[in-house]
Amino acid sequence: MRILLLSIAAMFYLSVPVPTCAQNLELVAIYEADQAVRSDPAKIDWTLLVPEDRRRRERVLDILRAGAVKTAADYHRAAMVFQHGESLDDIRLAHALSTIAMSLAPDEKQYRWLTAASWDRIMTTQLQPQWYGTQFQSDDKGIFLYPVEEDAVNDDERRAMQVPTLTEARAQLQEMGRMHGQAINPAPPTIEQLRKARQEAVQEKEGNE
Repeated sequence: MRILLLSIAAMFYLSVPVPTCAQNLELVAIYEADQAVRSDPAKIDWTLLVPEDRRRRERVLDILRAGAVKTAADYHRAAMVFQHGESLDDIRLAHALSTIAMSLAPDEKQYRWLTAASWDRIMTTQLQPQWYGTQFQSDDKGIFLYPVEEDAVNDDERRAMQVPTLTEARAQLQEMGRMHGQAINPAPPTIEQLRKARQEAVQEKEGNE
């Protein structure tokens, strides 16, 4: 249903002129709440944040269904809420929404960045190497840059999407560790190791059921 909804929206907004209209103020408030709770990553209480995020996504979906998402900024704010979702469908919806925002306002840097970041998150959610290098993860050894398919896009394409080069992304690890209160993983896992760990976790869960 979500993908069908966004497919219809995409066809409509890419085929007819978009009128000048006011931004959705409820979306502004939802987006600001989503960002405010993440202002200090080291202090996030995930037991509170997860259900709050879920409620925000549910309300944004209602707004989408009502046809109340009109401007590029609306699409971007809705996309960011779903970028913080739990499921692959959430992230796919984030990518669809951010792509629409970017198509409506191609010069807006933050819209381009979110389109790249949501694509990377789709890939990481499916245990595939990311393309742009926007996604960081952590394990019991510390934070690391999720494995990158370095030949998928080049650094010029990363810059065009307002994404740091891979060298710059790797240099951000220290700052990311400081923000999240974590050490840097000195030996980050490969994509094969991540896949094996996921498989073992699934098998353990099935064995406990």
